[in-house]
Order: sequence, then structure tokens, then C-alpha cells
Amino acid sequence: MADLELHNPEFEITVELNGANQTIQVQPDETSDGVEYFICKSKGEQLTQIRRDEDGKWEQLWGDLSQEDIDSIGHKIENKS
Repeated sequence: MADLELHNPEFEITVELNGANQTIQVQPDETSDGVEYFICKSKGEQLTQIRRDEDGKWEQLWGDLSQEDIDSIGHKIENKS
């Protein structure tokens, strides 16, 4: 995992959550076995961690957002990556 930040730089997305647009900082990372996931922060606080499962669906690893919010964040990440 040498220089992960150089290969997967942090980026921002804007997503509607709870009826309001929020800017979310997204930091790509990977597990020790090489599975990519995304750390999502809002206003400096970690909001969630998500990844795409084997079926191509977005799942939440950490946090308590609804599946609708996870899908919305995941869609924005797809368009940015």
C-alpha cells in the first residue's frame, strides 16, 4: 500500500442527505486484502464508510445512513472515479 494517497487522492462530492445538499470529502482506501472502500466525511466528522459488494451494490461498512443515502453517495463516487 505504498503511497496510496498518490494513486487514490481524496476528492469532494455534493449529495442530498436529509433534504439538504452536503459536501462530503471522500478518501479512497483499501483493506489489507486489497478491497477498495471509501471513507466519507462531512465537516471534518466521519459520516460513513462504504464499498461496492460483489454484486455491484453499495454497502455500508460503518455508520448509520439509510440504503437510499448510501446508494446516492455511491452513485456520486462512481461518477467521480
